Amino acid sequence: MPAFAFLLNVALQTGVDPNNFNNYLMLGYFVMAVIGLVYIVSLALRQRNLQQDLQLMERLLQDDEDNGR
Repeated sequence: MPAFAFLLNVALQTGVDPNNFNNYLMLGYFVMAVIGLVYIVSLALRQRNLQQDLQLMERLLQDDEDNGR
């Protein structure tokens, strides 16, 4: 219960500088944008690798069919 009282006291403080809050808010947006960008790039690289694997499998299948005849 003391932790809740401490958090309530911090939340209700009037001496909080809004500029610092805005800086943290912008930092949070920046961090989330970077995380999102890294995730999208990761998905794009995975997609490219899957396409390359599919092309390789198709070539191997075609080679097997050509050698089997």
